[in-house]
Amino acid sequence: MKETTVMMMILSGLFYLPGYFPHLYHLVEYGKSWAGAQEYCRNMYTDLATAHKEQDLAKLRKLTEGLQNVWIGLIPDTEAWRWSLENQHYYGEGEAEFRMWDDGEPNGSGHHKVCAAMLENGKWADVECNSQLPFFCYNKNTSRFIFVNMSKAWEDAQSYCRKNYTDLVSVRNQSEIEELKKITVSSYTWIGLYRNSWKWSDGTAQSLNNWAPDKPSKIPTDACGAIFEGKWVNDGCGVHWYFVCYTALRERKVLKIKLKKTDPSVDMEDLKEKILEKFSQRLTEHGLSGDFKLRWVRQPDGKKHIEEEEEVKEKEANCGVKENISLSIFDS
Repeated sequence: MKETTVMMMILSGLFYLPGYFPHLYHLVEYGKSWAGAQEYCRNMYTDLATAHKEQDLAKLRKLTEGLQNVWIGLIPDTEAWRWSLENQHYYGEGEAEFRMWDDGEPNGSGHHKVCAAMLENGKWADVECNSQLPFFCYNKNTSRFIFVNMSKAWEDAQSYCRKNYTDLVSVRNQSEIEELKKITVSSYTWIGLYRNSWKWSDGTAQSLNNWAPDKPSKIPTDACGAIFEGKWVNDGCGVHWYFVCYTALRERKVLKIKLKKTDPSVDMEDLKEKILEKFSQRLTEHGLSGDFKLRWVRQPDGKKHIEEEEEVKEKEANCGVKENISLSIFDS
């Protein structure tokens, strides 16, 4: 209990820290395809523009005001596969992540939304979701799989299964594949697996929703993101548009910690690594984006404080101590 008390009191001082590290944006006013724009940005700056906070959006809107589509760093997250049946109690450990892709699959990286179908051999392939295929439903009341020999687009098949049974089938293991193989009479049959998520080209998650109405469009090959009239839109990646790059700023923030011990038996040296671990965890929980490091540094008088440092490339901005945090250690 002593260690927990120390950490929680230290973490109460985190709320002044910023939720992200700032970006410097650069509008490039000549047209390139999305891939050409990304290559240019990575060579000249850091990457195509990302936006994690409303402050980022405000800067991008001002920079691109009055322009047609301007490329930013939005791309499909090709690893973000999920099941139509979202009830987590249906899946045992590791079952929601079970995959049985055929050789060379999935290969729809140029599509922002794709859906999965099972082949006759039980392996899976990704297919454009508007393709017309028969499908498997799952009935939770009978725990049975149902082969529906009607050709529908994936979303229509999903609606049919949800209306008449429970949902499109989730395939959790090899034995269920064998069961499905026995009831299909089609070379391609929809299952409940699909992806329809986006991320930033620098690998960070896209958590801020700024899509224009009716966007992203249902055209699956419109797989690159742009900003138009302050909102995100998707377009074909080969179109030549202006684009926005960003430079990540290197920023160092120092947080001094004043420790006051009321119990002389507590050894702060033994606690320091656990304190750093909890700091890192809570910084991430509070939305701090980007790579960062935490470490103890020793002051001239021999005392210690924590230094937080983002690992980025270009520029550095330093700021001083924001506040002191007084801590007490209690027995319980």
